[in-house]
Amino acid sequence: MRQIIRRFIHIWARQNNAQMSVELAVLMPVVLVMSLVVYNLARYLELGMKFSAECSHAIVNLGTTGTLAAQQIGNPMAVQQAIEKNLQLKDVGEVEVQVRERNHFAVKTTTFSFLPKVHEYLCILRIKPWPSHFVIAGITFSPPPFMTYEYRLYVDPYRSGVVV
Repeated sequence: MRQIIRRFIHIWARQNNAQMSVELAVLMPVVLVMSLVVYNLARYLELGMKFSAECSHAIVNLGTTGTLAAQQIGNPMAVQQAIEKNLQLKDVGEVEVQVRERNHFAVKTTTFSFLPKVHEYLCILRIKPWPSHFVIAGITFSPPPFMTYEYRLYVDPYRSGVVV
């Protein structure tokens, strides 16, 4: 009888050791994919905060100049080049800057207004997640091709450095 009990205890002890290995094999892919999601989210937030600061400085310093051409269309290329130079993105992402003329203060039905027109600078940062595709033990990590971060700033084209 003692031998049967010892065998039963011995078999039961082996099953517990194997159970931990199976649990580790099942949970490890999920934990790995979750860590990749957290890594990409942290990188997105870090680059977004740096991007916001760089956009603000570049638009106020370069986008609002006193020249007649800048008053008409703004200066998106100079702003974009300054942002790319300061962020040093390389293969991580790409920057796009657009300028639109907006008249937020006037009513849509009026044809003429003494209220100023402003330039809306729309800066877009497209970040490529890492890795672009990942599969381990049937768990798939397939993020979108780009994560997009937008920054908008309204400036007065006729007064240098004035943010609305």
